[in-house]
Amino acid sequence: MTNRLIRNYAASGIVLLSVALAYIFRLIGRGSFYPTLFSYLRSFIYIGVYAAWGLSVRQRIVQKQVRRYLTSVSVLLILWFVFRSAKYFIFWQPIPIRYLWYLFYLPMLFVPMLALLIAMSLGKPDTYRLPGSTAVLWLISGALLLLVLTNDLHQLVFTFPQDAALWSDTNYGYGIGYFAVIGWQVLCGVAALIAMLLQCRIKNGRRRLWPVLPLAISLTYLALNYAGMPWLKSLLGDVTAFQSFMYMLCFEACISCGFIHSNSRYGELFAASVGTSAEITDQDFSVCYAARNTEPISLTTMKRAVNHPVPTGNGLTVHTMPISGGYAVWTEDVSALLAVKEESESLAEELKERNDLLRYEYKREAKHRKVEEQNRLYDLLQSVTQTQIDRIAVLTQEYRMTSKTDPAQAKTLLGEIAVLCSYIKRRKHLTLLADRDYKVAVSELERAVSESLQTLKLLHVRCTLYMESGDPMLSGRTAAAIFDFYEQVIEADLEHLQSVQVSLTNAGTLRFSLYLCCKSDLSALADRPGVRYESEGEDDYQCILFFPEGGAP
Repeated sequence: MTNRLIRNYAASGIVLLSVALAYIFRLIGRGSFYPTLFSYLRSFIYIGVYAAWGLSVRQRIVQKQVRRYLTSVSVLLILWFVFRSAKYFIFWQPIPIRYLWYLFYLPMLFVPMLALLIAMSLGKPDTYRLPGSTAVLWLISGALLLLVLTNDLHQLVFTFPQDAALWSDTNYGYGIGYFAVIGWQVLCGVAALIAMLLQCRIKNGRRRLWPVLPLAISLTYLALNYAGMPWLKSLLGDVTAFQSFMYMLCFEACISCGFIHSNSRYGELFAASVGTSAEITDQDFSVCYAARNTEPISLTTMKRAVNHPVPTGNGLTVHTMPISGGYAVWTEDVSALLAVKEESESLAEELKERNDLLRYEYKREAKHRKVEEQNRLYDLLQSVTQTQIDRIAVLTQEYRMTSKTDPAQAKTLLGEIAVLCSYIKRRKHLTLLADRDYKVAVSELERAVSESLQTLKLLHVRCTLYMESGDPMLSGRTAAAIFDFYEQVIEADLEHLQSVQVSLTNAGTLRFSLYLCCKSDLSALADRPGVRYESEGEDDYQCILFFPEGGAP
């Protein structure tokens, strides 16, 4: 026998024992041995039973709206017994007694109506709210209760003899309003039970007919009470005690057979669960419910899983979640995830090795390309200045031979070497710019030519410079071509050069002009494209024009 069944049997036994004890107190109270005391004790027992039942439904019922309605039912049953106790044992004035009797119909009208609202709420989510049209039920029940409470004005519910000195529940008749009240109760109760039967998912078994029995007994009691059977109250008690208990039994039968969903059938749920590994434990991790074929989990593992999931050796991970009164424990099969993780780690390691190899090859290739680029640039720089380098080597040799014997000649040689070195220095910078196809400022070309002219003054050459191109930027190749042409003209007769005038202008066409005074004939330079030679008509003065972007106009 499961713990749930033991608890259910114990609760049922306590309720039956309480009702039996109340019945015994009723029999004792009918005698002369402390009748008031035992009547009070009987009322307290019923009130305690209904209060305990109301607390239990708040813990057992899942849906919020149904739970709220059932709690209201328990409150109405308690009020019913409070009104009864006040009527029989507290008040003795006729008018308060009569109105307490009228108040009996507050629970008698609203409990069946709440049963119908419960039936309409079953199977709905927690956020569900009944439609506004159900307000009609509240209006009808309220109107019938108002009809009962105002009976002294019209006597449509209870009639009293005209010659009666006191109106009381010991001498009265029934009016048409009474049958409307009873009819409304029966209609709501039967409609609620039919709605629950139609919505119930349990299609087989006699258990689904359990709520019919207390309802049938209740209706039979009402019929016999209306017929005026004298033995009925002596045997079963007054309407309040009997009907309130039947109401509670009817609702409890609806819960037990599954009409009203509760969380008290965990044992059946877990017993029917296949393919899961869930368990419910108490605070000490003693298993209360467990699904079928659940692998046992050690107490130590469950306690450790409270703080964090605990992996086991067979690819499972134990999880624990605190719940009311204990813990929910389940296992998660992570073997597939572990396999994927291992494969991912292996692939990551392989990719890391491959990336390291590719990174090494990339660095090696980059280094190789860097060396190649450096060699290329070195070769390029050497190729454009090789003539001057060779010339410097020759002049250096001559300087060594004449430095001691002919100081004047040695000084001239040093001047020529300075001119060549100035060109090499500036030409290498222009070479790098031209190789990358960068733009060169005219001022950069001006500084290169100016530095060369400054070194020419070491050879006592008169120099002037004027540059105005109209465009502050030149292409690297154009600037290099202009500087190369300048150096070629200067070196053509460097030993006998007396003066040089350099200008760069742009009058629609970029023009580089050199006016020189030297002994050598420079007309041979005009053979190259874009060069024009002009003679000044005077001895040793010559003009050479260079058009780097097109040619002589």
